[in-house]
Amino acid sequence: MSIVEKDIITSSKDEKVYVGKKQGVLKGIPSSSGIAIGKAKIIAPEAAYTSNFELYGTDINQELIKFENVLAEVLQEFEEVIAKIDIENFNVRAIIETNTLILKDPVLILAIKEKIKSGQNVESAIINEFDIQKNYFKRSKDGILRERAVELDHLKKRLLLGIRQKQVIKDVPENSVIVAQVLTPTDIINLKESKIAAIITEVGGIASHSSILARSFGIPEVISVKNALSTIVDNSTVIVDAYSGDIVLNPKKTAIAEYIRKRNKIDEHKKVLGTLAKKSAKTADGKRIHLRANIDDAKDIHYAMMAGAEGSGLVRSENLIVTLGKIPDEETQYVWYKEIADSAYPKSIAIRAFDIGSDKFSEGMPHQEENPALGFRGIRYLLSRKDIFITQLKAILRASVNRNVKLILPMISNIGEVHHSLKLLQEAKTQLREEDISFDDKMPVGIMIETPASAIIADGLAEIVDFFSIGTNDLTQYTIGADRNNELVSDIYDSFHPAVIRLIKMTADAAHKKGIPVSVCGELAGHSAATELLIGLGIYELSIAPPAILEMKSRISSIDTRNCKSIAENALSCTNYDQVRQMLIAQNGGSL
Repeated sequence: MSIVEKDIITSSKDEKVYVGKKQGVLKGIPSSSGIAIGKAKIIAPEAAYTSNFELYGTDINQELIKFENVLAEVLQEFEEVIAKIDIENFNVRAIIETNTLILKDPVLILAIKEKIKSGQNVESAIINEFDIQKNYFKRSKDGILRERAVELDHLKKRLLLGIRQKQVIKDVPENSVIVAQVLTPTDIINLKESKIAAIITEVGGIASHSSILARSFGIPEVISVKNALSTIVDNSTVIVDAYSGDIVLNPKKTAIAEYIRKRNKIDEHKKVLGTLAKKSAKTADGKRIHLRANIDDAKDIHYAMMAGAEGSGLVRSENLIVTLGKIPDEETQYVWYKEIADSAYPKSIAIRAFDIGSDKFSEGMPHQEENPALGFRGIRYLLSRKDIFITQLKAILRASVNRNVKLILPMISNIGEVHHSLKLLQEAKTQLREEDISFDDKMPVGIMIETPASAIIADGLAEIVDFFSIGTNDLTQYTIGADRNNELVSDIYDSFHPAVIRLIKMTADAAHKKGIPVSVCGELAGHSAATELLIGLGIYELSIAPPAILEMKSRISSIDTRNCKSIAENALSCTNYDQVRQMLIAQNGGSL
């Protein structure tokens, strides 16, 4: 607890709040995770300036000189900011360098000078030209390109501050919670040096440069908080929960203490995770292995990201149905998917379309099935219920606006199912275009390889999809013909069966030949004895339960890929799972 926080909790009261203090909770979008408690520092927006003056003779020359001077001043400031950034933090440097390139653009500079020569004063010329450029981006259907319109606003604002000879935001009190309409990337970098506690903005996007910088610097941030400037009082106490998006105004002592306990618990958890969470998963001989998390709800993604997961390789969307007890509408789905996508950004998430059958949900089933596992489930159900499928596709597409969402089609057994699904995806896109709703038009589409049929025709499937995700749980039960939930055949159900291993190898080979990613997301992916086997089979992407990520990173760091290939070759030559297990037991020092 900081000195400032001690003062806050000491001075806070649980009694009646004094007149003039507003209590309550504002809601926004978490952009950079964390919990902070501090005094609000209000950054009032600059007054708009849109007037056009008629200039003559020497006035024009003076305005041209003003423009050249302010341009040189801002470029020098950007160079000084770049010099402050660690060379390793190339993402942060790239953002400022991009802004520098924009300001050095000869076309932009010439256009502003021509406007001044035509009779506009320097402020009007800057505003009008930047607004012309900004409108090109704002009209884009691409959400990320529209975010770049905000970046042009940032640069315009900085130039206008220079013209008006006003200081950029810096030197605010330590542990302040900055409340602003919007912040520029240079604002974020300057505020970092002031050791601010958190940021609240009324506008902004999860993919904006400012949000990326806040995440890079570990500054908790909540964006899109409506009426923040008119509601939050300068120097009042606020709690920023950048996990939930809650802004608690003038909290009581008990609330402050509770949030401090919550933050301390998270901090302790991060210490347990150690530095391993920040490191990439690499074998001892340098082979990069991508570790992602299997996600059941929004809480899982927070834990996974703290553990250093590279996003999610499997979001089980059907859990939303199980939780609600019904098929959710488009808006409910969109909010759920978007929260997970935003929490993972810029890392990607892969949302599996509803993998439901009569064992999980009976709505729309023509009759009760004796064997749901081999029946009307997964893609078969979805293609028969076009209304449900298109609604889900629209919700997933809407959540893809920041281009970090992938779609997985479940239970594929023939190419026709993929073609039919892609046709419905295009129909969903058409509907969204008609509704003028943004989405990622190039959202990757992959399939689950969980039937022997899909593994055997993987070469053909690789021609029409963007990636494979191997679900070893179902692949095992369908290959061996043993229900994974039936205790009577539990001794037969074994993912180390040579047939399963050969199907995995066949799938990996087909993916590599076509140049598409292939991952394993079933239980086998998290089995410590299977790690070397899977890597040897050509699987370099694993999606596992969040709590297993750090242990898996540690294990991978001690693995040599040459040994992995030897293990895989031996496993592929086995004729039964007992031989595979005995070989792996010997490899793992007597345990499996």
